[in-house]
Amino acid sequence: MINARSILICLSLLFACNANAQQKISKQNLKKSAEFLRKGMESVDQGNLDLAASCFEQSLYFNSFNTSTWLAFADLKYLLKDYDSTIVLIKKIISLDASKEKSLAVPLIRSYMGVGYFTHAKQFVVAAASRGYLDTTMTSAYLRLLDYAAQVSEKNSEAGLIIQNMGTSINSIASEYFPAISSTDTLMIMTRRINNGNNEDFFSSTLRNNQWQSAIPLKGKINTPYNEGGQKISSDGKTMVFTGCNYPDGFGSCDLYYATYMSGQWSERRNFGDPINSSYWESAPCFSADMKSLYFSSNRPGGFGGMDLYVSRYLGNQRWSVPQNLGPTINTSGDEMFPFIHFDNATFYFTSNGWSTIGGSDIFVSRLIGDQFTIPVNMGYPVNTIDNESGLVVNASGKLAYFSSDRYGGLGQMDIYQFKLPEEVQAFPVKPKEKIILNNIQFETARWELKKNAEAELNLLTQFLLRKPAVRIQINGHTDNIGTEADNLKLSERRAQSVVEYLIRNGIDAARLLYKGFGASEPIADNQTEGGRAKNRRTEMVILSIE
Repeated sequence: MINARSILICLSLLFACNANAQQKISKQNLKKSAEFLRKGMESVDQGNLDLAASCFEQSLYFNSFNTSTWLAFADLKYLLKDYDSTIVLIKKIISLDASKEKSLAVPLIRSYMGVGYFTHAKQFVVAAASRGYLDTTMTSAYLRLLDYAAQVSEKNSEAGLIIQNMGTSINSIASEYFPAISSTDTLMIMTRRINNGNNEDFFSSTLRNNQWQSAIPLKGKINTPYNEGGQKISSDGKTMVFTGCNYPDGFGSCDLYYATYMSGQWSERRNFGDPINSSYWESAPCFSADMKSLYFSSNRPGGFGGMDLYVSRYLGNQRWSVPQNLGPTINTSGDEMFPFIHFDNATFYFTSNGWSTIGGSDIFVSRLIGDQFTIPVNMGYPVNTIDNESGLVVNASGKLAYFSSDRYGGLGQMDIYQFKLPEEVQAFPVKPKEKIILNNIQFETARWELKKNAEAELNLLTQFLLRKPAVRIQINGHTDNIGTEADNLKLSERRAQSVVEYLIRNGIDAARLLYKGFGASEPIADNQTEGGRAKNRRTEMVILSIE
């Protein structure tokens, strides 16, 4: 997200520099500029970064050619992850002293990446390599990374995906992270770092009249002088699972706990015990929608990397199975953390630094088909950045996501953000009247037979319906406006019927399925272009009932 105020400040300094280009700077102003630079550097050392920025601005006011100040200011903006301003400042430094370009090449490349300017970054990498600033190994690594980042981010760019800070009702000058959303979309529970960062407690906010209310400490006996966090809410809203660290009753440094909601407040914690908890680190638990599976992260022996993702199955009578590693389709030699299995029991989101990432830890999505996960897909920029993102959860409709990030422009060190999920990575909705476009179900022109590449999407839909035996759906068929109204109506109905027949052949009761053709009557894009017509030729699933 571009911070307009920072950019304006940087531009105003550039204009001041240009205005004074022909003026000789007095000894007094040179002295004042040096003094403000010194005060600014001292403020950085003391951690007073706002004062440091103000001092650097004053230093440049008195001497807009003070390259040392421009460098210090660029370092500060880079430290703050204000990459837009860093780009402006680095370009100014190079214009004042071209010899600085080599030492600033990597910060400039990373700043371009930090704001998603992957094409600009690639162009500068090629230029920097030609000037001998980057060796062959580093050049190749950057070019591979930039091609990957552009590829996984392309659909987000096309969709105009926007990340929104959730504002002062949720976030504060402290750090907020690990959002958890109820299946009704009316309750959010988050972790907030309090007491000068020395303790983590749960806070909650309720949605009233489409506005999130100011977060307050979670009611009950669940918050303690110790650290609790990494929480998720069960689909019925009555149970919360979470991580507790350094508790006297713990098996290891961090264990998994649960609490229940009774009489308007949360109960005291209960340790899951053996075999879920161990003498190692367990964290970030998440129930499946039916509460029969518990996913979590652990560094116990026998994994593929540092932190791996595991699942334990409920055996009845408060007993859980020995945790099973999710295997190499999910886990890597790095760290996998913060799992979230959507209410559809099929769409699986998690954080990893072991899969190919844009920066540090990125958020990925996978699908559970039968008992196998699909290869994870990077969520791309601007969800993922060159820094760290984590703890993504998705609401019951499958369309709105929440996550935590330490990106620039937040209210605190870490804030909670939201965005509308692109259709390609949406979970199946579990609310009546919700729609989802089945993107990979396509047909030949004027034909209604299913293509081979539609099977993956249809298998996901089949597994979703098998896991949700009470759900009834309708398949809607749509066409573009090429052809007659009557032909389009018949064609769209036959295509919807083909999907329903596939589901029936794969074990779904016909009584749970309806289909309808709409022809070209409900376009979602302009029919004047081929791109628009392609979007209108679509198949949708609509939830009719969930019980």
